[in-house]
Amino acid sequence: MRVLFYVPDNRITHSYMPTLWPYVLKSLTPPGHTVTTLDGNVVRMDPAELAEYVSREKFDLVGIGGMTRTIHRSYAVADSVRAIGVPVVMGGPHVTEEPEEALEHADGVACGEADDLWPQMLKDFEAGHLQPVYRSCEKPSLENYPRIPWEQTDFRQFSVLPGWASRTLRALGWGRFDVSISPVETGRGCPYRCDFCTVSPFFGEKIRFRTNENVIDELKLLKRLGRTLVFFVDDNFAINPRRAKSLMRSMIEADIRIPWVAQISMNLLRDQELLDLMKQSKCICVFIGLESVLPESLKEVSKTFNKPEEYGEIIGQLQRRGICCVTAFIVGIDGDRPGVARKTWEVVQNWPPGFFPVFSQLTPLPGTPLYKSLRDQGRLEERHWLNYRPYGAAFTPKHMAPAQLESEVRTAWGLAYSAEGIYRRVSRMTEMRFVSKLIYVFATLAFRGIYFRQMTARAWLKLIWQNRSSVREVFSLRSFTHHGTAPVSENYSPPVQSASPSEMPGS
Repeated sequence: MRVLFYVPDNRITHSYMPTLWPYVLKSLTPPGHTVTTLDGNVVRMDPAELAEYVSREKFDLVGIGGMTRTIHRSYAVADSVRAIGVPVVMGGPHVTEEPEEALEHADGVACGEADDLWPQMLKDFEAGHLQPVYRSCEKPSLENYPRIPWEQTDFRQFSVLPGWASRTLRALGWGRFDVSISPVETGRGCPYRCDFCTVSPFFGEKIRFRTNENVIDELKLLKRLGRTLVFFVDDNFAINPRRAKSLMRSMIEADIRIPWVAQISMNLLRDQELLDLMKQSKCICVFIGLESVLPESLKEVSKTFNKPEEYGEIIGQLQRRGICCVTAFIVGIDGDRPGVARKTWEVVQNWPPGFFPVFSQLTPLPGTPLYKSLRDQGRLEERHWLNYRPYGAAFTPKHMAPAQLESEVRTAWGLAYSAEGIYRRVSRMTEMRFVSKLIYVFATLAFRGIYFRQMTARAWLKLIWQNRSSVREVFSLRSFTHHGTAPVSENYSPPVQSASPSEMPGS
C-alpha cells in the first residue's frame, strides 16, 4: 500500500524548521508499505495540485498534520484529496482538541501522540474497518525510540537558505555550503503550565526521554551522512538539567561535533555548567521564549519563572560563549497596553548585540487555559483558525483594540529590523570577525524578510539594495578593523527609530 504523509504550510508564513512527525511515523510503519513524505513549506502546491499529485502517484491513503496555525490549509488539502476518492487521516494538537471538526474533513483522526496509534490505524484501514477516532490510553515511552532511516532522505529539502541560493551553490559546486537542518528529538513533555502553550496539554507534564545511547546513535548516523546542523525539537531541551548535561557529555565523548540548535527556557540558562557544556558540544544558537519584558504580563500567562532583569546578562553569557539566541516575544497579553512595542524596544536595545528578536501576537489555541479563559469572558473569536490571519487578532485584548494590537506587532518588527537598528547592533560587535558579521547581517535580513513569508531572489536583492547604506557602513574598515579585547558594551542606548511602513513585515 502507498501512503503519503503531508505537512501543510499556511501559504503565508514560512517555517524554517523541518517537521519530524512524518519521519517518526514512517519508521513505525510495518513492512510491506511504501511511505512518501511531502513538506508543503518546501514543495508548494495548492490543494488541487496536491490532489493531482496524489492521483498520479496512486496513493492509497494520505496522512495530514493538524496544527492550529495551519489547520485551515490541512482541511482544504484534505477536502481536495477526498474529492478524488482517496481517504484521509489526520492528527496533531489541533485535531486532538477539535476531533469532531476534523472529522468533517477526514475519514479518521488520531487524538494524542500517534506513535502507538498509527500502526493500528493502518491495520484497520487495510482491513476496511478504519475507525473515526483513535485515542492513546497512555503516553508512549521513548526508551525504544524507532530508528529513523535518514540515509533514505533528501536533505536538500531541509536547507535554511532560499531556494535560489541553494540551487546557485550546487550549480557552482559549493553544495557543502548549503546549510540544512536535521530534526532530532530527545524528549517530550513539559512540567510548566504557561497559559498560552499547547505542549503540556498535548504531550503531558511528565517528561519522557530517549536514552543517551539511542540519541548518540542517531547523531552518529547524521554525522556519517555529512549533516551540517541539528535542531533538537524538544520543547525544552534542558528541562532536566542533569539529563541534558549527561547527553551533552556523551556528545562530546562521541566526538559528534555537529553544530546544534535547541529551545531552552531562560530560567534554566542561569546554570554556568550547562552553558559551558552547550559550548563544548557545539551549540550555536538557542531559541528562548522570553514572552515579555514586563513582570505583570508574565504573571498573566503563568510564566513568572522568567525574570526580565536577567535577560540581558544571560544573553551576554551566551554570546561570550559564541552562542546566539532567538528571543521570542508575545504581544497582546492582558498586562500589555498601547505603546508596549516601544517599551519593549527601549529595554531590548540595551542588551548585548547578536540576538534575533521575533514578535508574535497572543493567539488563543484550543486546549490551553488562555483559550478557555477568553471564551468564558466572551473575548474570543470562535474558530478563528478557519480564517487564518497571521497579523490579525483572534480575540479582544484587555487594554487595547484588536487593531491596536496588530499595529503594536508591526511596530515591534519595524523597530527591531529597520536598517538603522540593524546597523547599530552590528556596529557594536567590536570583537566579531568580518565573516561572522556578514553571516549575522544576512541572517538578520532573513528574519526580517522571510520569517513571515517566502522571498524570491528578486525580493532578496531589493531588500539588500534598500539597506545598502547600512550594509556598506557595517563592513567599512572603521567597522571591522578594531582588534581590541574589551567586551561589547552593554550600556549602549541608541535612539529609538520610527519604522516606515515599508520597513515593517508584511507591508
